[in-house]
Amino acid sequence: MKEERNIQACQVGPHFFDIVSTIPNWSIETLLPSLKPFLLTLEELKKKAPKMMFTLTVEQESKITEEEREDNTKYHPLVEFEWEGAKCKISMIPNTTSHLITILAPNDPKEYLTYFYYGFASGVLFLHETEADAFVLNNILMMSYAFNTACSDTVLMHASVIKKDGKGYLFQGKSGTGKSTHSGLWLKHIPGCELLNDDNPIVHFNQETEEATVYGSPWSGKTPCYKNDSVPVGAFVRLEQAPVNEIQRESPARAFASLLPSCSNLKEVRELNNGVIETVKYLAAHTPVYFLKCLPDKEAAEVCFNTIKQQATS
Repeated sequence: MKEERNIQACQVGPHFFDIVSTIPNWSIETLLPSLKPFLLTLEELKKKAPKMMFTLTVEQESKITEEEREDNTKYHPLVEFEWEGAKCKISMIPNTTSHLITILAPNDPKEYLTYFYYGFASGVLFLHETEADAFVLNNILMMSYAFNTACSDTVLMHASVIKKDGKGYLFQGKSGTGKSTHSGLWLKHIPGCELLNDDNPIVHFNQETEEATVYGSPWSGKTPCYKNDSVPVGAFVRLEQAPVNEIQRESPARAFASLLPSCSNLKEVRELNNGVIETVKYLAAHTPVYFLKCLPDKEAAEVCFNTIKQQATS
């Protein structure tokens, strides 16, 4: 008997992808409510007829063969990192263009396996059907999106974004710098502000118009802000904690150095790394980038907003 396939198309930013599953009664909306604003209806899908950047198939863990489970220990890891109590390893499968991503979630004793083929264009994630499934699926989708759009003038950025007067203002900095705090100050003290995303917005550069656009995404950190919306970029602002509030516009060279660390990137894969670097070069050359030394106070928000507004109209 042929298995029934559940296929759901999504649009995040300017790009599209598919999520496919044969798990009985499986629902992406139930597992990841944050993705709901980005799901396409059948009518929208027919009208747009989009090119899919990648397809992720979700299967039950029971479908992993013993050979696949044993082989994964033989692959050479490209990169290993930890976040939110989880451990992730991205490996290259020898003599192929395929990859394996393993994730050890904080509340599951077994590694999750995701095999990717044709670079990262087609993936298969094996779920454990435990409470860790949502965490793993969410992060695999985020990585898949970042990797597959890296060569399409698109970057997934670590930033908090405020929407004001039809423009998007992205606050960047190292973890703990106060990106969300600064966004909160704009929301409190600058009339007409709205939070677009609080952790991982999408930024796309249009080479024809030489304009950058920032999009909301299903990935917003600890703040549930999942908006399918977009605005032209008004400015990027790198934050640094200081005893005073001072702001200056960066030169293109400094702007590049300021933006690059905030972009999700797999440096170990040359093509993807080069794609991110090229996009950041465009952004640094064509969009305002500021460096704000600040306190977590009302004056910091006002100094930042007034300076950007004044320079935009001068």
